[in-house]
Order: sequence, then C-alpha cells, then structure tokens
Amino acid sequence: MTSSALGIPKLNSHELQFALLKHDGEWSSIKGSRRGKLDIIAEILLFCEHQKTKTSIMYNTNLNYSQLKNHMDTLTAQGLLAKNVNKYLTTEKGYHFLELFAQINDLLDEFNP
Repeated sequence: MTSSALGIPKLNSHELQFALLKHDGEWSSIKGSRRGKLDIIAEILLFCEHQKTKTSIMYNTNLNYSQLKNHMDTLTAQGLLAKNVNKYLTTEKGYHFLELFAQINDLLDEFNP
C-alpha cells in the first residue's frame, strides 16, 4: 500500500480492493439501509471482474431488467465497463472507481462505528 499526495492510503492491487468491498458482505456504509446508486455500480463492477453476461449480472446484483439496462448503458458509456460480444468486463477505469469507492467507504466507516 502506498500513500497519495493527500496522505490517503492508495490500494495497489485489485485483490485488496475487492477484499475491502466484500468485507462482511456489506455494500452500504449504513447497516440495514437500502443500496444506493454507487453501491449498485460498485457491485456490478466487482461482479464483472471476469466476463459476465447481462442475465448473470442481473441475477447476481438483484436488479430488474430496466434497472440493469440503465446502469449498464451508463457504465459502458462512461468507460467503466467494456462490452465484448454479449459479455461485460470491468475496465481499468472501472477498477479505479472501485479503489476510490473502497477508500470512501473506509472513511465513512470511521464516522459510523
């Protein structure tokens, strides 16, 4: 682990950030709360570490088709997901999002012990 210019620890491996995101199976920073948009995005990106079909993503992230289509269109347009024949894969930009998301969740956990 290295530090950024702000002194915030910077993750340098995908495995470490995935471990942070999967910690205790909690996606939201507030226990028992509904998932927010960023939680859902992180869950999709995390699940697409290996190429996945849209149907597989829909079932594993517990979204309906309309919700999934909206998220997938946005994520591919923003370059966070890449589509290759009918399968989706997280891009380097998507991994960077996951890294930042994990760091934010760590900061929020300090305020919500």
